[in-house]
Amino acid sequence: MVRVLHLLDVDADYQTERGAGQLARGLGAGFEVHTRRLGRGGHRNLVTAVTGLRGEPPFDVIHAWGARALTAAAVAGRGRILYSPSPTATSRAIGWARAVAGYRDVHVIAASATMRRAHAERGIPPERCHAIRPGVEFARVRRRRDRSLRARLGFGDDNCVLLAAGESTRAAAHADAVWAAGILNVSDPRYKLLLWGRGPLAGPVGRLGQRQQRRGHASYAAVAEDVLGRVEFEELLPAADIVVVPARGPVATLSVCAAMAAGVPIVAAVSYTIGELLEDRHTALLAPPGQPPQFARRVLDLRADPAIQWSIADMARTEAYEFFSLTRFLDQYRAVYRQLAAGQNVEVPEQPPGAGLRFHGRG
Repeated sequence: MVRVLHLLDVDADYQTERGAGQLARGLGAGFEVHTRRLGRGGHRNLVTAVTGLRGEPPFDVIHAWGARALTAAAVAGRGRILYSPSPTATSRAIGWARAVAGYRDVHVIAASATMRRAHAERGIPPERCHAIRPGVEFARVRRRRDRSLRARLGFGDDNCVLLAAGESTRAAAHADAVWAAGILNVSDPRYKLLLWGRGPLAGPVGRLGQRQQRRGHASYAAVAEDVLGRVEFEELLPAADIVVVPARGPVATLSVCAAMAAGVPIVAAVSYTIGELLEDRHTALLAPPGQPPQFARRVLDLRADPAIQWSIADMARTEAYEFFSLTRFLDQYRAVYRQLAAGQNVEVPEQPPGAGLRFHGRG
């Protein structure tokens, strides 16, 4: 039996929460998972977290999700440490992880190759830096358009709804989506924007859309959780005609993976993290980052070409099922937990491309 402790930061993003939950529920026989939190609903601060951890029975692996959780795990000194940085970890957080890794045997499991490389370049030994991409729960993903959901959000059948992917963070640059949608809406009032309504910048981004409306534009932006209450991102996909990803830096990619699985056409800005998932005119249409007019132009290009809409959505769906399955995610973590608990070298097992991907020409 491998005993695993999940230690989560109080401000864990939804991708982190989802991943930790999937592991706690899905690892199965041979694993015993316990979850503790820093902050509300858990340890009040670092001191109580360290004291609490030292009072726990020993764990084979302490999986720290976030920089503060890593600090608590390192100071407590109980068990081997696996560290999953935030998908949007700053240079300061990466530097701190390097400092901790200087005196504790810490293995990094990042959610993207970009974040793995960032930690290796800052001095953590490459053999202790790994990547496991998030797993999509395909049962959550519905592909069929939902007219009743669109109506509840204020959208009609003739609207083209742009859904901004994921939480509103600085790197996600959802303000660029607001500006791009505003440009499109001025030229054609049928263009609308849907924001999820989560993330540290959800309020400011929503207010930006409202300010645009007060300046004389037609009402074009809606915030899903303001209208529907608590809702998961996958539940919004049936309301969308296009998913937009205007990210300028590292972002959580689970929402993009879910959009790929749903077969919703994607327009995205070019960044290192997004470039791992999407290829121009193959799984998405790509635009320069930080340029809302160019982004709006790519949306128009997509709308003008039904053939490219179908082809990129079909290829994206195929790649999502090949590379982002929950089964693959759980299998990779099972292997890592067992290796770490046994004191072995940590190697993430890779999944070879399947027949579906080779059929589409990428194998």
